[in-house]
Amino acid sequence: MTANRSGTPAHVRNRVPGLDGIRAICAIAVTAVHVSFTAGVMGAYTDAPSNDVGAFFLAGLRPIFLGPFFVLSGMLLYRPFARWTLTGSRRPAVGPFLVKRLARLWPAYILLSLTCVFLLNYDSIDGPWYVLRPILMLQVYDYTWIPGMDPAWTVPAEMQYYLALPVLAVIGHFLAKGARTTEAKVRRMLVAPAVLVVFSACWTFYIHRAEMGPFPKQYWWPLAVGGAFALGMWMAIMHVQVEIDPAKKPYLYRLAGKRPNLLWLGAFVVYIVNCIQPFGRPGYGDYEPSKTALIQYFLLLAFSYALVMPLTVPETKSRLLEAVTANPVSRFLGRISYGIYLWHFAVMYFYFESGSIFGEPPALMNVLRGQIGFFELMTAVMVGTIVISTLSHYLFEQPILKAVHRVLERRERARGQVPPPRPGADGTTGSTAGSVREGAPAGR
Repeated sequence: MTANRSGTPAHVRNRVPGLDGIRAICAIAVTAVHVSFTAGVMGAYTDAPSNDVGAFFLAGLRPIFLGPFFVLSGMLLYRPFARWTLTGSRRPAVGPFLVKRLARLWPAYILLSLTCVFLLNYDSIDGPWYVLRPILMLQVYDYTWIPGMDPAWTVPAEMQYYLALPVLAVIGHFLAKGARTTEAKVRRMLVAPAVLVVFSACWTFYIHRAEMGPFPKQYWWPLAVGGAFALGMWMAIMHVQVEIDPAKKPYLYRLAGKRPNLLWLGAFVVYIVNCIQPFGRPGYGDYEPSKTALIQYFLLLAFSYALVMPLTVPETKSRLLEAVTANPVSRFLGRISYGIYLWHFAVMYFYFESGSIFGEPPALMNVLRGQIGFFELMTAVMVGTIVISTLSHYLFEQPILKAVHRVLERRERARGQVPPPRPGADGTTGSTAGSVREGAPAGR
């Protein structure tokens, strides 16, 4: 999987455009949620929605469209570790794995951190720790609110799951040791992801209890998103299991390949149920009570599976999926989706001219609510975010990522090892992304 007869590099040949496209859709959905809140479309506590129909559908985007990001990370990154356990191949080197993950996440995140700290929050700097805290991804633990970095709390969560992934892989490998069949190994490997799903559900219920108050500092800790990451690990195990024995495809795998549109219809139904907000208030962006939050947790898992899984099965054929996720616009926006996710809140502050650079402290978004229409603000935010994300991706993130991979390749050559494939635009290796759905017409 390192080259084809035409000599096309693996990291180009093995791109999976559908996964890029789904990242773009999710990043835009998250942006739309935050814009709708700021524009006053979505209700919040005592503020009624300004548009009941728009609020119903926009509030339903939260938080389920956040799930696919973590599912994709868990699936793409756990595959080599799952292959190590199930096939006896060489264990992935942990050092290079973590270096590549850091090179993928950190540069754009640091750029955002420095921009927000010094341009929007300069007057709040009370010492070096104020600057270092977000750079080191520690602001989520004491929750230090840094305007402009509002959605970036998920980046420390993702990085910490990257750190935990090799440990989870070793646990799964240890549990599977001694099993005589692939099926028995798979069952044992699923113990760790299953425990993570249950623990994450319990944590979600805990932090949404009434006595915790709205958005307690524990809300920003990485534990609540563990279920989506665990779901991705399960999907990775299932893919490797099919690689080993294509004749024994699990039912959910076969269903995704044969009925991809049915799964996407299921994802739409899950979205509508989420719009209804069981035990909550439709059209509002409230901090959910425990029952609603727990229901949303499982809706997020179901939605993420139904949305992502059909795009990862090689035999999937669907004009709908390809039209939505593999068109040139979706593919381009998918490549810069990390930047869209990171920068859209900061762009709103710059658009409202709210921050230290404008001679005033940054205002809470609920203070700015309703000053501008949704479509005007969404257009301004998307244009600004796409411009910044494109420049960051091609002039900053990709040069750093490619340089890191060149260094790692030289080190492996010096040791007489086969160098790893170079990264795709999303930071995953060609072999990882391509083997999910190699040859498909259609990864933070």
